[in-house]
Parts: sequence; C-alpha cells; structure tokens
Amino acid sequence: MIRKFQIIVLHTIKHGDSGMVIQCYSDSAGRISVYLRGASRKGTVLANLHRLSILDIVTYSNGSSMPVIREMTPAVLLPSVRTDIYKNSIALFISELLTKSIREIEPNPALYHFLASSIQLLEHSREGIANFHICFLVHLSRMMGFMPLDNYSPQTPVFNILSAGFRETDTARNSYAGANPGTDFDFSPEESVLLHRILHTPVTSLAEIKCRGELRFAFAKQMVRYLSHHLESPLEIKSLDILHEVFK
Repeated sequence: MIRKFQIIVLHTIKHGDSGMVIQCYSDSAGRISVYLRGASRKGTVLANLHRLSILDIVTYSNGSSMPVIREMTPAVLLPSVRTDIYKNSIALFISELLTKSIREIEPNPALYHFLASSIQLLEHSREGIANFHICFLVHLSRMMGFMPLDNYSPQTPVFNILSAGFRETDTARNSYAGANPGTDFDFSPEESVLLHRILHTPVTSLAEIKCRGELRFAFAKQMVRYLSHHLESPLEIKSLDILHEVFK
C-alpha cells in the first residue's frame, strides 16, 4: 500500500549498515515510525533529517512491516533550526519532549498544525528565543487537554499542579480528594507569576517576557512535572540541562 504523509521528525535510529528508522509525528496517522533504506549513502537526504524537520514523504508497506520511504522532500526549509546553536538546542529539547510524551496513533490535525506552526515560528524568530521552550511547554499542555486555568489574582497567587489552577496560599491542604498536595505540587510564587504572564503573552512577542536563566530553568522543570502528572507518565527530559547551559 502506498501512502503520502507530511511528517515532523522526532528521532532517528540507525539500523544495520545503511538503514534508518525515523520516529515521527504525521499529519494523518499520528505517531508513526518509517524506514529509510540506504540512508548512509544519501548525504543530501540525511541533511534533511535533522530534529523537527518537516517533510513530505511517500511510503510503501505490505501491511505487516514498517512503512518504507520511497520519496522524501522538505515541506519547509528550516536552515536556522538546523545550524543555529540556540535554536538547535531548543529543537533537541522539543523533539525529546514530544518523543516521550506523544503516544497516540490516531490522527490529530489540530496538534499537528500546532507543532508545525510552532517549528516555523522558531525558525523565523529573531528575539526572545530563550523563552521559546517555556512558552511551547505551556501551549503544548493546552493542545494535550491540560490547559492551566488562568485564575491568577493577588488572592490566588500560587499555581498548583494537581488542580491545574491558581490557589490561595492558605488553602486547606486536604481540599483535594485523595491527595495532600503540599508545597511539592505548588509552583513558587515567582514561577506562578511567570506562568500567568506567558498565558497572556502572544507567541509572537516572546521578547516581552523578562526572566532570569535560573527562573526559566526552574519553570521549565515545573512544567515538565505538570505534564508528567496529567499524562500519568514520568517524563525525564535530559536535554533540559543542555538548554539551561545554553541560555543561562
């Protein structure tokens, strides 16, 4: 069976002497893996397989094996994502995050459009790049159905992971059924304010968000914890430390 896809490259795995398995997210089949034969002999092709590449592909499958790529062309050119150290570090983080968090094999056009649009925004961004990944984390949570409730106020200044909303600092600890959230499930006041600001800042105005590298790192870790909790699957994102070193 021959099928056409548009894919976002998440991860590649060398297979044998010249083959490659490409883990990706597709526009019409959700999370899939496809196989590329003779990859090591195709220098131009390999250059198109950087993290978060957006590709148009044609695959063949007999129904019982992994689809094999017959044709592959870039759908969007992403030169700065591939070569700029800052954007490439963000691409590493996003690809690892998506690889470990997206499991659905059903089509989700809205999620695919969000991811493809976000990648192109990263490519064309010139200011506020250091804030890109923290904004991406917040908006990814919305696409996954875990959008934080933006009920921030001076009376509710702390964001809680379990309730997915802001709460009073003196809220009774036993108010969550079957759980005692405590401070372990609270963002710090400074992290909470940053979340509120991100929720009110257009993704095209990243430079308007001012924060220190340490706060950005702490906030990103909290958002990964937030996604882990609501996905009911622990996410260990090793590339977050690399981002911290690049942007601190």
